[in-house]
Amino acid sequence: MFAVYKPAMNRNRYLFYSAFGLYQLIVFIFTVVIDSNSNLLFSLVPYISWFKYGALVGLVLFTVDFFWMFSTHRNHTQDKEKMRHENNTLKARVYDLQQSRSSAPPAEK
Repeated sequence: MFAVYKPAMNRNRYLFYSAFGLYQLIVFIFTVVIDSNSNLLFSLVPYISWFKYGALVGLVLFTVDFFWMFSTHRNHTQDKEKMRHENNTLKARVYDLQQSRSSAPPAEK
């Protein structure tokens, strides 16, 4: 009768999106600092190889999010199909009960 409140995301997903958001915030702040101070950019040239690893971290986070979303969607679809099947089964049982009551002779008083 009453639906039980279920949060949209579980704790693991909140933690993952927090890490992903923090990563994006750090990248944004870094680009703003580099844009305002080009001398800093030239001093970072020896560390360019580290930026490849930072980009790889972002790509890994994006890939994990994509597969996590795909898995959640697949599980949701399977649950929805199970509920539809259960609903149809219950409808069939109610129909059978109604048919058995209508075909049974009326009860005598």
